[in-house]
Amino acid sequence: MKKCLKFLFIAGLVFLVVGCDDDDKHVAEPIPPIFKEVKMPGEMNIIPGQATQITGLGFSREDKMFLTGAEGTKEVEVLEATDSYIKFIVPIDAGGEYSVTIERAERQTTLNSKLKVPFVVPLTDVELPKAAISQEGEVYIVGKGFENGDMAKLTATFYPDGTEYGVPVTLTSEGAKFNLPKGTYGVNTIVIERGNRKSNLGAIIVATNVGDVIGGGIVFWVDTNKAHGYIASKTNVGTATEQFGPEVDPSNAAGTSQTMGSGKSNSQKIAAKMAQLRSINDWPEWRTVKIAAELCEEFSITENNLTYTDWFLPSREELIELFKAKNVLASKGYPIPANNYWSSSEADGNSGWAAYYVNFYEDTKIVSEFVSKSGWKIGVRPVRSY
Repeated sequence: MKKCLKFLFIAGLVFLVVGCDDDDKHVAEPIPPIFKEVKMPGEMNIIPGQATQITGLGFSREDKMFLTGAEGTKEVEVLEATDSYIKFIVPIDAGGEYSVTIERAERQTTLNSKLKVPFVVPLTDVELPKAAISQEGEVYIVGKGFENGDMAKLTATFYPDGTEYGVPVTLTSEGAKFNLPKGTYGVNTIVIERGNRKSNLGAIIVATNVGDVIGGGIVFWVDTNKAHGYIASKTNVGTATEQFGPEVDPSNAAGTSQTMGSGKSNSQKIAAKMAQLRSINDWPEWRTVKIAAELCEEFSITENNLTYTDWFLPSREELIELFKAKNVLASKGYPIPANNYWSSSEADGNSGWAAYYVNFYEDTKIVSEFVSKSGWKIGVRPVRSY
């Protein structure tokens, strides 16, 4: 600002007047952008090579964005920015934790939160086979981004804990292929691994058939897609004369079902009810007796270094399906001894005194009635499902 001095004479007095006659023009200095209520996307919602967004107040369409991680700093492609979010493309080779910096008018602000990107194999346009694949058959995967050295890992919820089948993939003109490892069956999840990176591609069906000797036993029932089924153990459990449990009041029934798919839940309910009855000391004679459901739940078998422990007493309908397949089991060298066998189905679902059995003395005729839980002593054959 230029200053000028003026003297003013009034009635013999001299006044000094300071005034401004030429103000400089002020130019606003840019300040770093300010953001509030910033929220990063969840790690499981981020896919390298695809778009994601950070929400918060204060973003602007002229913003640039930079990610800083272990590999250095790189600018990312911003697709859209508004006052409430910024949408951008996650670099296809990203993985790990990143600081996020927003630049506007050459001024930068680093957000307080970190962006966490999962270490994934960058694959695109992936298509898995929809039809069931025969055991030890070849799997063809359509997709882009596969590399030599990639491993396919197969897992399933019904495999023993920690079980994982790994096989290297072979590149094809359309993607990759591999042969199913021996021992895989049912619905399997496929994960592609490359170093510390993983990509879950989804699920495939490894076909199963009645009579397959897999999963610690023999398949005796499969669904129409050959994806799900039941496996019977190769032997009975306990002796030929085991009891279902004590006869109780209806209020102490386990509340079981006769339907397909209920055997595992039935067995768990029966075992839990028996533990409760023992705890109140009303059944001293049963304190050391293992009932049919408990014998199945405690059964285990180890084959090919895998231990199967998820056995249960089949429901009435599941046991009837086992009866229908008994000749197939016999042809595989694992006959079911002629006997009556317990199901895990109480009479009418809430009977305290009776449970259903299936007669395996019969050749083809299905005979299944309910009888006294403690009065009858008959066979027990564990099963498991997949």
